[in-house]
Amino acid sequence: MRRTVARCRARRHLKWYLVTAMLSGGYAAADTIAWVGTDFPPMAMSQGEHAHGGYIDALYKHLKESLPQHDFHEEIVPWTRAMAMAQRGGAYCLISAFQTPERDAFLRFTAPYGYLYPIGIVIRAQDQERFAPYLNPEGNFLLDAALKQSGIGMGVASSRSYGPRIDGLIKPLISNRAKNIHQSYQDESTKFLLAMLAGKRFDYMLAYPSEVEYYGGPSNAFRFYPIHGNHELLPGRFSCTKSPETDRVFADVSRLVPTKNSQAVFMAAYERWLPKYLVKSYRQRLADLPVSSP
Repeated sequence: MRRTVARCRARRHLKWYLVTAMLSGGYAAADTIAWVGTDFPPMAMSQGEHAHGGYIDALYKHLKESLPQHDFHEEIVPWTRAMAMAQRGGAYCLISAFQTPERDAFLRFTAPYGYLYPIGIVIRAQDQERFAPYLNPEGNFLLDAALKQSGIGMGVASSRSYGPRIDGLIKPLISNRAKNIHQSYQDESTKFLLAMLAGKRFDYMLAYPSEVEYYGGPSNAFRFYPIHGNHELLPGRFSCTKSPETDRVFADVSRLVPTKNSQAVFMAAYERWLPKYLVKSYRQRLADLPVSSP
């Protein structure tokens, strides 16, 4: 009889403890969160030969396995819709949104999980000597100088933003219908631009080095250069809406990001999609980052 009474009291005490803990935030209830993304090969790929083989895919898998207390699922949508969903708020996080002042208004960002090359210049490997005058001593491309040469053609995607600085250089030329700017209107613009570059339709183009590796293959037919003034490595960050539904998830993800294991997952996955000749210089650029870099 005493044992029965004791067991009943213990159950009541446990029930009271769990309810109190949940109300006070001390009990980590599972959160259902949609990680919203878009297919940007080879960052993220939901289908095809390399489905789920992108470096963002590797990070998401690591995230899901490391935080089993939460219920994560992916929603692959066009990028404009992903941004619209994030702006509305709710139980959404994004894994591939770069931090900008505009996005700070509706997203909160973690510390970097790693660093990536920014968009740069791609030329045919056989033309390296021809473009040597447009490289500074650090090996960065002097885009301003090259754009002034009407005899050197550049390929760009008509609907793609390359960032404020680069857009500021090329959009006035596009508006003025400059003959040295060639636009691609296809959906997979980088793929078509690389094919046209290989076919000598123009002389150089803009892309991420990982895109060159993915679409151009490891044949070393192309060469990538960072652009002077736009050459700093980009911090990759997880982000979540500024909504109560993501509070616990954001806190847990923020604790996960600084771990060596998390950053090693990114490094291995990212370097898989870098042209081999860039790996050494990439690691050197990482080593040169300020320790206090955000």
